[in-house]
Amino acid sequence: IGANLVFGGVPRLSMLPAGTMLFFAGGVTLKVDGQNAPCRLAGRSVAAKAGMDDVEAGALLFPKHGRRRRGLVAWVEKPGRIARGEQVSVRIPEQWIYRA
Repeated sequence: IGANLVFGGVPRLSMLPAGTMLFFAGGVTLKVDGQNAPCRLAGRSVAAKAGMDDVEAGALLFPKHGRRRRGLVAWVEKPGRIARGEQVSVRIPEQWIYRA
């Protein structure tokens, strides 16, 4: 499990669409790429930390139960440091429904 940010105040955070911009008060900007899909590797780590007797069984259950609950994947548009308690502004891109 790699680098993570934890913050509140954004309803249904994991459902923010790709292209959403996160502007932090200190100047850092992140652009959402999509949802962080659950995998067995992360599941194994969570199961081990939770002290499950059967870590492999926990790893197999994690993708099903972690779906749409793992947060987001984003890339850095503007680098810098994010301080604890720093405010973030969320800008969601214009939405439309694709039609072929």
